[in-house]
Amino acid sequence: MTIPSKTEGLPKVAEVAVPLPLLHTFHYEIPLALKDRLQEGFRVLVPFKNRKFLGTVVGFSTSPYKNLKTILDSPDPTPLFSHQMLEFLKRMASHYAAPLGEVLKMALPNFEVQKSKKVKPYLLESLSPEEKETILLTPSQKEILEELKKALTEKCFSPFLLHGVTGSGKTEIYLRIIQEALTQKKEALVLVPEISLTPQLLSRFESYFPGKIAVLHSRLTSAQRREEWLKIKNKKASIALGARSALFAPFENIGVIVIDEEHDSSFKQEEKVRYNAKDMALIRGQLEKAVVILGSATPALESYFNVQQKKIKLLRLPERISSYPLPLVEIVDLKKTQGSPTQVIFSDPLLKALEETLLHKNQAILLLNRRGYAAVQLCQECGYSAKCPHCSVSLTVYTKQQKLICHYCFHTLLISSRCPDCKSSSFTSLGLGTEKVEEELRRFYPEARIARMDRSSTQKKETLGKILSDFSKQKTDILIGTQMVAKGHDFPNVTLVGVILADIGLHVPDFRAPERTFQLLTQVAGRAGRGEKGGRVIIQTFNPSHYSLQFAKTHDTLGFYETELKERQELQYPPFSKLIHFKTSHSLEKKGYAKIQELSRLCQSILKSTPEFAALELLGPAPAPLSKLKDKYRFHLLLKSPSYKLARAFLNQLLKQDRFLSKQPSIQIDVDPLNLL
Repeated sequence: MTIPSKTEGLPKVAEVAVPLPLLHTFHYEIPLALKDRLQEGFRVLVPFKNRKFLGTVVGFSTSPYKNLKTILDSPDPTPLFSHQMLEFLKRMASHYAAPLGEVLKMALPNFEVQKSKKVKPYLLESLSPEEKETILLTPSQKEILEELKKALTEKCFSPFLLHGVTGSGKTEIYLRIIQEALTQKKEALVLVPEISLTPQLLSRFESYFPGKIAVLHSRLTSAQRREEWLKIKNKKASIALGARSALFAPFENIGVIVIDEEHDSSFKQEEKVRYNAKDMALIRGQLEKAVVILGSATPALESYFNVQQKKIKLLRLPERISSYPLPLVEIVDLKKTQGSPTQVIFSDPLLKALEETLLHKNQAILLLNRRGYAAVQLCQECGYSAKCPHCSVSLTVYTKQQKLICHYCFHTLLISSRCPDCKSSSFTSLGLGTEKVEEELRRFYPEARIARMDRSSTQKKETLGKILSDFSKQKTDILIGTQMVAKGHDFPNVTLVGVILADIGLHVPDFRAPERTFQLLTQVAGRAGRGEKGGRVIIQTFNPSHYSLQFAKTHDTLGFYETELKERQELQYPPFSKLIHFKTSHSLEKKGYAKIQELSRLCQSILKSTPEFAALELLGPAPAPLSKLKDKYRFHLLLKSPSYKLARAFLNQLLKQDRFLSKQPSIQIDVDPLNLL
């Protein structure tokens, strides 16, 4: 690492961020051939140790050091990053204690790929764009749109939380305010959680803005992704629509940023640069002086808290469009069901409701947030259960394939009729999975047209598109699935939603479990009754009195938030604190534990040496709840701080020990974690 000098008269050098897990930038001499054209944002080929890397010029300074290495080349005729985009990415790297070089690399497509065939991004090619129809706005929509237009005209950072019940017309507001931004010669950024699960949203945008959209998501090939990125860079698209990576669209005059389903945890990247696209969209909006709209029927608790703190303005759509009522919700107590284990899958009320739905030629959605046939294969004689030898989890039973599969590392075993330990034939499958639900459902209703939608059944992208298309065209009567079925689908013929076992999400070792359960139940309930026929929701549970279920039953979002905020405040969890999660893993358990213990001692030393850190709390070290994954033992440490300022000050002290942090086994730092597993 070299230290910038303010000494005048020294030659100008380039400050380069290299795409390596290093927190420092490096100084390089500028060759004569590049002196006149090199600017911030250019990619440059540089020597680093005994290798060559494509880094990015992030600034210029002078250096007192002699014999600096020289930039070898620059492959681009113009900078790939504007000054504003560089500032945003620097802020992002700083916030997450992430190497700037890795952040910059992540923000670009892969330019080292062959030219792609001229194909439209997946899902758009198979959907005929909807006719652009004139929709009359409700009084609430009109009022909200006027407020957003006013904010857009004022040209200052304006964050809003658009809290609208399911089916209240949030998308129409997105379309209208984006149209206004385009009229003002501005651009728009639209983030959705999982683009492949929202084909109807894509279709509406395509019909509203034909030829103006670039689509960015993980199911594109590298070449397609590069072409969509260049479409934005070359000003051939004025709207970028996609998942979290669309945050890096190279616009230079953003007027509106929309984060749809802002509560969704998939906006957080869990590997490498652990960033939250929603939080960073707010930062980008601040830098761009843009209108930022966080939209959801079930906003994140932190977003609701920010409204209370007057950091974000609340806009409400309390009713569905066309005055369709929210569905009636019934909770069934599974403790009171009698008879066979099948009744844990289908209670009498759910079976009767399914019969009525099929009789009237309507459609139903069944949610079980666990894929596979069963959760575990267990020996009733000796208690042996089939576990993954590489991860600390049970293998999931897949009967059709006659296999046991690990959902983390995909380790696979053939199903055995005998226990491998005691050789007993009392080897049975326990628990529920979507495959088991499908099997039982076909037994009850052999004539019904049934489809299953989960990660296992939709590994091929064509399969996912066909499942959604067939259900939309009413070629399927009942759709069974995991949380994928709770996304923002609009199927007017769905009159019944059944939740097979609502308890699953409540038993996760995570303080956010009640919030996620409430959100999932409310979202999936919102798939029912979106047409003229009305809707009904049946939630099956062993814990009917839990407040997350009771508030979901009455569609009382604000009531849930007030209750959950009291719980969080008592335990000093977010939004009443800031969390930093430290993790390490190693194939040798002793080495992993030794590293986390050493980190704990270092953290304790920093806490004791600085009086202002007395308010910080360090939890751990301990094995992670998921203690082994892909043959590596995992350990973690959690820092709780009453404020971001204190957490940041602590992190700055810790980052001075970057050599220790990066030395194997390295320490992964997760600022504002959503997952503590």
